[in-house]
Amino acid sequence: MSSLNEKQLKNYDTNGFIAPIDVLSLEEAKEIKKEIEYIEKKWPQELIGLGRNNVHYISPIFDQVCHNSKILDVVESIIGKNILVGGTTLFIKDPDKKGFVSWHQDAKYIGFEPYNWVTAWLAITDANEDNGCMRMWSGSHKEKIKEHKDTFDKN
Repeated sequence: MSSLNEKQLKNYDTNGFIAPIDVLSLEEAKEIKKEIEYIEKKWPQELIGLGRNNVHYISPIFDQVCHNSKILDVVESIIGKNILVGGTTLFIKDPDKKGFVSWHQDAKYIGFEPYNWVTAWLAITDANEDNGCMRMWSGSHKEKIKEHKDTFDKN
């Protein structure tokens, strides 16, 4: 079921993203945060490096996120009914760490062609400029994949 209106769809076509879209209740966001904290406590090394990928395989809570009807309805509005969750990635930014993700195009790293897919990004805690919110480069989805330089900085 399509959940985006014409204005949102036009915005997506023009800019390549739509934000914000409320898809989680405060309780659902707290449950996800609690699940991350549980995994980090029970298996301290699990969510480091590549362990932050595809957590929905080991966590019923993250599996529920992948099947969240509000998220799937938004995705369906853009790409249609044939939806595959190709993967999940956690970007955990602890308050005492200097994590950084440089400008990039997801298509460079995800590996699906043709580029007829979307990425859904969920903030489960407050995200703002002081603590490192997501930033988008409007219209970059209409350009070819750029050359990327991976620096692998410690932060």
